[in-house]
Amino acid sequence: MQAKESDERRAAGCPLSRLDGLPMTVKDGIRIKDRHTTYGIWLLRNYRPTSDSELIKVLRSSGIVFLGRTAVPTGLFDWNCRNSVYHECVNPFDPERTPGGSSGGAAAALACGFTPLELGSDIAGSIRYPAHCCGVFGLRTTDGWLPAGDAGPTAFSTPSLQLLTFGPMARYLEDLDLLLERFAATFACKEKPRNSSAEAPFRIAYSRDLLEMSPEPSTQKLFATFLDRLAAKGHSLIEGQPDLDFDDLYHDWGMIAGYEYARFFPRLARNRLVKHGYAWWLLNRRLGAGPFTTHFKRGMLATEADCEQAGKRRKSIFPVLDNFFRDYDFWLLPVAPSAAIPRSACGRRINTSNGMVAYSRYVGSYIVPTTTLGTPVLTYPIGFDDAKMPVGVQIHGPRYSDRWLVQSVARLEQESKQNRVIGKSGDRMI
Repeated sequence: MQAKESDERRAAGCPLSRLDGLPMTVKDGIRIKDRHTTYGIWLLRNYRPTSDSELIKVLRSSGIVFLGRTAVPTGLFDWNCRNSVYHECVNPFDPERTPGGSSGGAAAALACGFTPLELGSDIAGSIRYPAHCCGVFGLRTTDGWLPAGDAGPTAFSTPSLQLLTFGPMARYLEDLDLLLERFAATFACKEKPRNSSAEAPFRIAYSRDLLEMSPEPSTQKLFATFLDRLAAKGHSLIEGQPDLDFDDLYHDWGMIAGYEYARFFPRLARNRLVKHGYAWWLLNRRLGAGPFTTHFKRGMLATEADCEQAGKRRKSIFPVLDNFFRDYDFWLLPVAPSAAIPRSACGRRINTSNGMVAYSRYVGSYIVPTTTLGTPVLTYPIGFDDAKMPVGVQIHGPRYSDRWLVQSVARLEQESKQNRVIGKSGDRMI
């Protein structure tokens, strides 16, 4: 019906927008009226919302044709993509590996060519890691720009989430900008976007390591090759990062995210004993030991004052970031130490070239603490590793520069077309 109505509007010369008639799938973690919206939770397997979330309203009014839902992990809480409602989603390049999470089904569907567009969400790398695992583009938007509190079940939605953002995912950068254009016309940015020219050589800061985590040799080689190609095009590259303590940022991320997560508990279940038990099941059992579990659990048990203090500390870093992005256009770093990891039923330790590493430390060190920055960050596929698995980098830009970031990186894309190859998904990557 949606497609037929769109065809009729276009035939009459009256499309609703440039998106009118474009098909897309939507992650099963965003509320859509009258569509099954399970969040990967068995108890919600028959849930059909009676209203759209705000972003879905915008897409519907733009003429988007919703093809279906894509898989998520249980409760959208893992970097694997297994839930209690549907079959596990696997990586299209290697079914023994994860497609990432929580937007794993979205990234896999894009990589397979099932859909041209997706809408993902990100609070701990849930857009960035799946896009990296499946070799597609994904944008975590500046937090606070797009409405993020009404995606959950009606009874549990809250408008005050600080770290959760939504953003487009696609096989091509131009398609990301299509959605951003529509969102920008609907939701005004709180600050003036960056005005820097996208034509001059860029000043790019980059980091290989973060929180004592380093890329695996195969990823390191791809990363170095990518930097060499940027330098060969005349862009200025300097190894460096914002002058911030990322251990402290990880702590504050957990304090905020854990506290806000616990607010979704029924009132009678908000005592410390219940929280301790749930934290063990959710964190230790599913994600294993590591900084994610440590910091998130502290947040679940924290007071409102603790969360407010973490929020104040977080806001205090924004001037530091503003100064950093006066000196640099982008900050570039890995998404993860390696390509997609093997699928796992729980947070098993990862076998690396430097020994066994905790699951959440291995996957989360580049993507969780950087969430706290609140910057727009684009996952950009740079090629395939020695095992023929896609690898991406994350490219941060100044806060509220979302469209400028995508359009500027598109220029890098155009410059490098002669160096690109065709992957299994059909995507051309540097």
